[in-house]
Amino acid sequence: MANSRRLFGVVRRKLLRRSHSRITIIRSSQQTTKEDIAAIKLQACFRGHLARRAFRALKSLVKLQAVARGVLVRRQARIALHCMHALARLQVRVRARQILSH
Repeated sequence: MANSRRLFGVVRRKLLRRSHSRITIIRSSQQTTKEDIAAIKLQACFRGHLARRAFRALKSLVKLQAVARGVLVRRQARIALHCMHALARLQVRVRARQILSH
């Protein structure tokens, strides 16, 4: 009877040690999980920051393109207007010559 109690005590202590080690492992994995969640949140914030910075750069590039295209369009309009005035002056000369020759 005493041997069985002693054996039962030994088995019980081993089981308690195992369950205690399992609890420790579970707690450490939960702690790692909290650290993982914190790292994930930090990475998400940083990726958001990078995305906003890239979007801002793209937006400024689009504005720069609009300004450059506006300059080109105004230059083309100025040249077209100059050509139209030159053609109108030429047309006036041709008509004046036609009137004088009749």
